[in-house]
Amino acid sequence: MSFPVYLLSGEEFLVDEALDRVRGETGCDPLAEITLPARTAGHEILGTLGTASLLGGCRLVIIESAQDMLKEQVEALTRYLESPSPSSILVLVATGRTKLDAQVKKIGALVSLEAPKGRKLASWVKDRARSKKMKIDERAPWALIDAVGNELRDLDAALDQLGTRLGPDGTIGVPQIKAAFARHADERIYSFTDAVGERKLPRAMELLRRLYDQGEDPLPLLGALTNHIRRLLRARRHADRGAAAVGDVLGMPGWRAERMATQARSYSEDELVDAMGFLAEADVEMKGGDLPPQAALERAVVKIVER
Repeated sequence: MSFPVYLLSGEEFLVDEALDRVRGETGCDPLAEITLPARTAGHEILGTLGTASLLGGCRLVIIESAQDMLKEQVEALTRYLESPSPSSILVLVATGRTKLDAQVKKIGALVSLEAPKGRKLASWVKDRARSKKMKIDERAPWALIDAVGNELRDLDAALDQLGTRLGPDGTIGVPQIKAAFARHADERIYSFTDAVGERKLPRAMELLRRLYDQGEDPLPLLGALTNHIRRLLRARRHADRGAAAVGDVLGMPGWRAERMATQARSYSEDELVDAMGFLAEADVEMKGGDLPPQAALERAVVKIVER
């Protein structure tokens, strides 16, 4: 069953997919399809909707960014929807609400497509992989989100990339994602160590737990943080002479040296020496203590930042 008008609003990738479904449901000739910007003159929109396809059958008329329509376009389409053309199907594409929502709901299909977030996003990744006949383990969705971000189009493309890389018999797991998107994993670890350097405890703990969720082992993370604190200790001894001096000592480009100098100045030298001690304690705890390795690292982070 098709309607004389559809309003598809929400996340861009989901809207694009919904538009493809409308094309399939209506069976309109793709060669007759026409797309108009939101602020096309009202008379031109009405003229297009009232013109039958030369090829016969129905014509799909798509208006993009419908939330940006002005009074002229809204009034023209309000009149049109009182008696829509039998040979045209109007599709309004929007990122949010429009002034035609109520009228569309009366005679057509109003489809709201919000982007999933949090656990729902991880479930979306899992379902998406399975819809592509891919096998995916429980931790992989979170790892993929951390690797490429939360844009649905990027996640879908990443799944396709992994599918090509692994073949039909492969299973998408954390190691496969790390191998395919190694640079992104390194960037997330840097973000964690920078958050500790900036004394932003909530941010540091959030990033650390995200790293755990994607399957990162606590011991290498401890090593990365230890290296960062060691560099901060060296930087602290030169930070009062400016970022250039820090860059010379650590062999860093200017932008990174500036960041390191700023972080180093947020600690005293004694605090950084103590931080190295806290990390050494965590190392011992991880390798033979009673505290779980993840908790040992978390405790060290809290001690460092709140010293």
